[in-house]
Amino acid sequence: MAREAGARFDLLVLDAFSSDAVPVHLLTREAVELYRQRLNPKGALAFHISNRFLDLESVLAALAYDAGMQALAWADLAVSDEQRRAGRFPSHWMVLTDNSELAMALAASGEWQPPQRDLHGPVWTDGFSNIAGVFRWTGAAPE
Repeated sequence: MAREAGARFDLLVLDAFSSDAVPVHLLTREAVELYRQRLNPKGALAFHISNRFLDLESVLAALAYDAGMQALAWADLAVSDEQRRAGRFPSHWMVLTDNSELAMALAASGEWQPPQRDLHGPVWTDGFSNIAGVFRWTGAAPE
């Protein structure tokens, strides 16, 4: 992405967080700065943060607050057997954007909600992250 200096996008989707080995470098202040440089002014960052062991919503909430961006979360956990057979699985998403109109439209859907996590938590950077601080110690959450 750093090599694509002139490219601008309406949407960047990051889907790298569901395994046991989370690429922390994609969830830092510096990474968000780079993503924003590649976004159109009304663009959005969408993070697929489904993870059985880590609560990444708090990390992204703090990053959004730090960057002055709006953040919305969607925990799409109610999936019927029929939907599963069709290929849909429970998922957890967050969107970060500078686009107030987009944020309002997502919130109006009723599915997207403001993060329910501490917005003022420590911001992960290239020099600091805390996986233990977002570990679900009380047991695995739904996928």
